[in-house]
Amino acid sequence: MRRPFNRALHATLSGWLVGMLAMGPAFAQQQHVPLRLMPRTLPAATGPRVAVVAIPVEASLEGEAQALAHWAEQAVARSGRMELVRLTDALDAQGAAARQAKAVEGNAAFKDGAKAYDELDTVKALQSFDKAVKAYEQADLSRAFPLLSRARVMKAATQVANGENKAAELEMRGVLAVDPRATFNPNFFPPEEVAFVEKERKAQLDGAQATLNVRTQPAGAQVFVDGTYRGVSPLSLTGLTRADHYVTLLAPGYAVTEGRAREGDASFTLTKLPVQQRYAAIVDRIAKNPDDEERDQALQELGALAGVPQVLALVVRGGPGNAPLTVTGLRMDVADGHNQAYALGQVPRGEAMATGSEALLTGLVAQDAARVDGKPVKHFAGGGGVSRQTAGYVLLATGVALLAGGIYFGLEASSKSDAFKTAPQGSTRAEDLKSTGKTYALVADIGVLAGLVSAGAGSYLAFYKKKGGGSSSSAPASTPSERAAPARDEKPMKEALPMPPPSQPAKKMTRKEREAEARRQREEAARLKREEEQRKKEEEEAKRKADEEAKRKAEEDARRKREEEKKRPKLDEDDLRNY
Repeated sequence: MRRPFNRALHATLSGWLVGMLAMGPAFAQQQHVPLRLMPRTLPAATGPRVAVVAIPVEASLEGEAQALAHWAEQAVARSGRMELVRLTDALDAQGAAARQAKAVEGNAAFKDGAKAYDELDTVKALQSFDKAVKAYEQADLSRAFPLLSRARVMKAATQVANGENKAAELEMRGVLAVDPRATFNPNFFPPEEVAFVEKERKAQLDGAQATLNVRTQPAGAQVFVDGTYRGVSPLSLTGLTRADHYVTLLAPGYAVTEGRAREGDASFTLTKLPVQQRYAAIVDRIAKNPDDEERDQALQELGALAGVPQVLALVVRGGPGNAPLTVTGLRMDVADGHNQAYALGQVPRGEAMATGSEALLTGLVAQDAARVDGKPVKHFAGGGGVSRQTAGYVLLATGVALLAGGIYFGLEASSKSDAFKTAPQGSTRAEDLKSTGKTYALVADIGVLAGLVSAGAGSYLAFYKKKGGGSSSSAPASTPSERAAPARDEKPMKEALPMPPPSQPAKKMTRKEREAEARRQREEAARLKREEEQRKKEEEEAKRKADEEAKRKAEEDARRKREEEKKRPKLDEDDLRNY
């Protein structure tokens, strides 16, 4: 007599269980399924693509410069006006495409796992989440680590659903070891597993006393541990859990390096990219010429090499001891060298750099400066010194004054000479005229010679311009050809163009020399264009291969699913009734 009641009770409990299991995936799809490769604090933008580069004027400031570059990238991403292109990725298009493909693969596997979990196919869900974990581990974990942590949590949830509690607890312990603040939604985990998570979380946080010393060859790489920026190598980190942590290392000109490291010493050797030597030469030219046209030409060449329309550059100078850094910042339009933004400021060192640099960096990305009469504006007196052209005008005016004084005293000396000839010889007046005339003649000679030297030097500084444009502060470039011409010599311009003696006028280029220079500029521009086209072709090829691989895997998964559905036995009404 009690059999119908038992069946009704079983049916009620089964319906309640199915409903509870269905609520979890629905909640997960609302909060976790939207897939992002950028952290939530760095919203994506659709404006012009911008790469950030920091150049230390002194080699000892390399670490400070790389740290400032990181905070500048955060400012670009937060602005919402521009799209950040990390210089490490821009100089390694193939590597960046491969890491992006792995992140996309992980997103697709996670989506499949969430769908299978929603359909109560926890075996397939476990396979998909495990596949997502492996894919994310090969992506760029400086950005994809939150996705990796989320996939590992869902992997543990499906293990609980499959009754693999021991395996689930091992996975949860592994997640908390590298991400103690990971979220384990109670919709996925029963109360006893939630209690286990909180107990393990407390144990991990209380025992976080390990020290990790990260060394790189070469030094000066940005260090991310478990997806969080921690500083620049060499770096000593304290307060870590005793576990294998995910370490990601970034340095422009070198491939992204990732690995696992436990407490103690961890050494990594960075792999040079083919463009590293050229990138280093460009940075060296900027460091040697931080306040003249050579700097802007080198930045234009860097923008062409990275394939971005804008470059945000930070020239870093150091003060004595722990004194603040002096930073010259400019955001340049690569096409014509126009300074979209320009600023000078003091930035503190160490942990205070993040907040101390915020005002300077925000000003560089907040708005764009207008061109003057349609011509680009440039700034070349960044260090606070006198510009080349201003110094030339001062010397030229001084030379003219000395020449005028020399001529005046020369006329006076001539007048004294004439008076001496008419004065009685041997008289006191004749002796005075003779002595005064000699003095005036000496002053006249010195004034004329000094005036010629000063006027010659001033004319050279004021009117002789380097190849590629002038060096005046906040002045438009002279001609379009000069503005667009990339830097052509790895040596500083001061070495390539020796200064003639001040008393001689600056040597002008002959017609043949101008034609040869113009031809060389055209050849250099053609070479840069070929390299840019080759780079774009490589990017398109890598993207095409990634799309084909993703499409092939999707078709294979769909085919496998159809085969599984064909093999799966159908449940008849008697089986459902018995259940």
